[in-house]
Amino acid sequence: MDFLRSIRFNAIDNFKSIIKSNYASSPTKIISVPFIKIPKYNFITMKKSLLYCATLLVGFGSFGQSIGKKASLTETGEIVTEAVEIPSILQERSGAAAPLFTFGRPANPTIKNSRGATLADVDGDGVEEILYGMDTKLFAIEGDGSILWEKDVLGPVLLPPSVADLDDDGNPEVIVNTGYPTTVGRIYVVEGASGADLSGWPLNFNDNWMISAPAIADVDDDGALEIVTCERAGSTEGYVHVLRLDGTELNANWPVQFNATPAFTPSIGDIDNDGTKDIVIATSSTGMYAYDANGTLLSGFPLADPNVRYSYQSPILVDLDADETLEIVGTNHGDSPGFYVLNHDATYYPGWPIATSGWTYSPPTVVDLEDDGTYELFMADRNTSGDGSPLPTIYGLTPDGMDLPDFPISKYGGNEGVLTIADITNDGVMEILFSSTLVDGDGFGYLHAYSVDGSGEVPGFPLRPKGFTFLNGAVVGDVDDDGQMDITVNSYTQTFGASIDSTFINVYGLNVPYSEDAILSNGYKGSNTRDGLIGEEELSVSNEVFANGLSISPNPSEGMLRIESEINIENGSISILNVEGKKLFTEALSLSPFEAKSLQLNALSSGLYFISISNGTNKKTFKWVKR
Repeated sequence: MDFLRSIRFNAIDNFKSIIKSNYASSPTKIISVPFIKIPKYNFITMKKSLLYCATLLVGFGSFGQSIGKKASLTETGEIVTEAVEIPSILQERSGAAAPLFTFGRPANPTIKNSRGATLADVDGDGVEEILYGMDTKLFAIEGDGSILWEKDVLGPVLLPPSVADLDDDGNPEVIVNTGYPTTVGRIYVVEGASGADLSGWPLNFNDNWMISAPAIADVDDDGALEIVTCERAGSTEGYVHVLRLDGTELNANWPVQFNATPAFTPSIGDIDNDGTKDIVIATSSTGMYAYDANGTLLSGFPLADPNVRYSYQSPILVDLDADETLEIVGTNHGDSPGFYVLNHDATYYPGWPIATSGWTYSPPTVVDLEDDGTYELFMADRNTSGDGSPLPTIYGLTPDGMDLPDFPISKYGGNEGVLTIADITNDGVMEILFSSTLVDGDGFGYLHAYSVDGSGEVPGFPLRPKGFTFLNGAVVGDVDDDGQMDITVNSYTQTFGASIDSTFINVYGLNVPYSEDAILSNGYKGSNTRDGLIGEEELSVSNEVFANGLSISPNPSEGMLRIESEINIENGSISILNVEGKKLFTEALSLSPFEAKSLQLNALSSGLYFISISNGTNKKTFKWVKR
């Protein structure tokens, strides 16, 4: 391998020498370079092709190539790097976004964070804090870079914290897992405002690594949220837990045991539309599983293929074809790496899977770009040529597996992290924010922002934080409460023990107004509950009579909400919760058959809410969008 690498670099050096010689003899001479054939599947717009050619000429004309590094993840989960060329245009570090602050601490040389930070208002002041683990400390950071609180934890924090109001007291809790094969692990539940442990927490399962992020959902539809999370006891032993707030398992059927390592954060939704929630989980080597709330394996599962492996790529659950069942959207690696969509019975959705040329660890993002009821699927590849030439990196796909217009996005430097989708330019067009596998020769990484309309990268991007953004991503908010949108991205240095590593929270201000409407998917799995469920699926149905007897409209709306019932509801209630599970409103509800009730909810901020209607015995929950 080293011999082949030396041949490649020698060839590149010879090519550069020829360019320099021609340039020296005639600086204005037009140099003919070999035609680079783009693979048939690489549909690049003419604008992007011309931009890339211009980039090549600028880079060669200024002798701007330097040597940087590319990161990748091995089969054993270790980060490795190799030397690659960095064109001059990717060495520039000026941008349109103004750095607000950088918060850094020493980092473990072998254990790194992945999947980004969390934004949430944990102290009730109306402004989001930044939640982030740095090795064995958990921080809540204010928008000016000061510390709201910090907490020592046992074991390193690898994945972003989850946030939800678990005890229904109107105040959020922060839930975070810790651990690694060489360390101890725990599950922490702490008060959002103070970082103090809730009574009975943290939980300790034989010091084992709690390998996923916590996913939060009301699994049994009793009105209380549960924590769904994974434990790695060894390479051939793992567990999925469903935990109540008191630390006990949901029922005697949990935890479920595997003869392999659990692969990712579970996703939770009623995939087969039987009225009870299901838990979707995979292991590294034995396939994809789906269980109901009682720990019973659903029909068709597990889906086992010895050529398909899973790690890190937590899926999204969404009803792509409006049949009231959920599809499972994800990516995988192994001998048959690619993108997949599964039906609720573990069969492949028409048009899927789609093979990729190499492994990918990036989880998918699914949004409705046009608000037309049709979802768009976005996935990423770690393709990185090593010599400056672009490769397909970000894929935009229709539900039937066809390329969206202007996709895939081809660029230099692949992606293994999280895709955030938001309008960060206030022009009515969404952008995709994503990290890179690269750092330049000075150790500065990249956060990219590409428009979905094919016009290329947003002016002023990529942002250039210190260190690798590899495996991570960005979240969008207004952490400094100035009414303007900002971007928070985490990064880290990678020296493999040669010196002390550091990890950083980097916050950049954008000169555009902040609005929740401008954000379609924000960070890991799109929400702070990490349940992976999107769309307007009915979240819980206790029985068929109650299911067919209720409806809400209009959806979305500006604030007007009408509840209609075909059945009699006595001594019932209606509750409104935000995406973090915080109850914002509750009111008694009694309706005669075919009676309607209207609510004026204009005071709520734009965004997604849960409308829960209960009669004490049965409950039904809708997703409602406030414009």
